[in-house]
Amino acid sequence: MITTHKLLQRFNASPAFVRALILLFASMVCFAISVAMIKKLGQQLHVAEIIALRQIFLVLALAPAFMRSPRQQLTVRRVDLLLLRTSIAFVSILCGFTAIIHLPLATATTLSFSRTFFITVFAVLILKEAVGPRRIGALLVGFIGILVIARPLELLSNGLTGLDINIILAVVSSAGIGMGQIIIRIQARYDTPTRMVIWQAVLIGLAMAPIAYWNWITPTWNQWGILVLVGSLTSFAQWSAVSAFKLAEATFLAPFDYLRLVFSTGLGWLIFSEWPDAYTWLGAAIIFLSTFYIIRREASLKRTRTED
Repeated sequence: MITTHKLLQRFNASPAFVRALILLFASMVCFAISVAMIKKLGQQLHVAEIIALRQIFLVLALAPAFMRSPRQQLTVRRVDLLLLRTSIAFVSILCGFTAIIHLPLATATTLSFSRTFFITVFAVLILKEAVGPRRIGALLVGFIGILVIARPLELLSNGLTGLDINIILAVVSSAGIGMGQIIIRIQARYDTPTRMVIWQAVLIGLAMAPIAYWNWITPTWNQWGILVLVGSLTSFAQWSAVSAFKLAEATFLAPFDYLRLVFSTGLGWLIFSEWPDAYTWLGAAIIFLSTFYIIRREASLKRTRTED
């Protein structure tokens, strides 16, 4: 009989890329399940209440790291960047969760991959990074993928009235995530990851509390259990993802991240009887190809600069 101790020994003895794939797979499964649970909760509870309670459980999960950290590591040096990033994250999470609740899981997951486009755009505008015509072309192709998911024929025949507002919210959420990643690159020069993560979690929870209070519906015991599980799975998923990218290159792991779409599609079918339409599959393929090219191109340019 294989014990947990033996499994851990085998895991630690495995090559780094194998451990990275296992951790990334665990992260994707946990994220997909937590997203499905959020969608399920959203059928009865207000989105702000779900987010506020989720933040509480996130903070509780981060509490051990908070307690172990020296006091000076928890003092924020760039309060302006923290507040800016938290404000953007507040809008991003609110839009993203709303889209998850009202869109098919596969569609919401596919649109979340567009964050790669926005990271590139904001890196050019804010960090003044150089982007050649190839990556610009890939960005344009990726945005075409988003338009495909938005059902272009309906847009042509009905105008903006044919556009699902939740698709816009999903794209806004991805843009917010992209902007947040750029701000993190800047703030990381001054603050540690521990203080950035903890203070953002606390501030978002506090900002969401008044909206949650106004729309409060007391959860059932079953819903409380789901909320605790969402917080736990999200914390573990974030830890697993970070650990995976420490063990292997992002360009190696990035293609596997698209397995989240498979998990989300399966859960959407099993729990909500959802199945992606042709627009979603086509848009997903276009977004996948364009983001994969952008990631590979950036890695190639990085290696070239290193060799020079």
